[in-house]
Amino acid sequence: MVASLFGRKPEIRWKLIVGAAGQIVMAVLLLLVGAEAAIWFLVLIAIVTGIPQGLVNLAIQNTLYHQADPTRMGATSGLLRTFMYLGAMLASAATGAFFHTTADTGGLHDLAWFMLGAGALFLVITLVDRSLRRVDRLATGVAGH
Repeated sequence: MVASLFGRKPEIRWKLIVGAAGQIVMAVLLLLVGAEAAIWFLVLIAIVTGIPQGLVNLAIQNTLYHQADPTRMGATSGLLRTFMYLGAMLASAATGAFFHTTADTGGLHDLAWFMLGAGALFLVITLVDRSLRRVDRLATGVAGH
């Protein structure tokens, strides 16, 4: 749904900001999960999780398509995929580290704190990166400095 609504828009900065904010909201919601959590609350968390997932992936792909040298698109796409796999491995390692031998609420909360820190770091990096505004102006063809 996110991809169909925002996939053709070349701007990336706002997608990254909303994506990072969504990750933070999702982590906070996970901190509120307990054994008695209602199904609707878990569905809400799943929906909130999908928004940053879609927006961040779109932003990264938009960056690739709008900034990569066309003659090096294959290599650039390969590097993107490599780093996405590294991120997936880090996520799997974190899940294993926080859940140890059993999946319980304590492990979920520890993992949520880890994700909250990662989301906050992602948001700060995105907010202070001035180059993202230049990329957006170039992608949309808006002149400025």
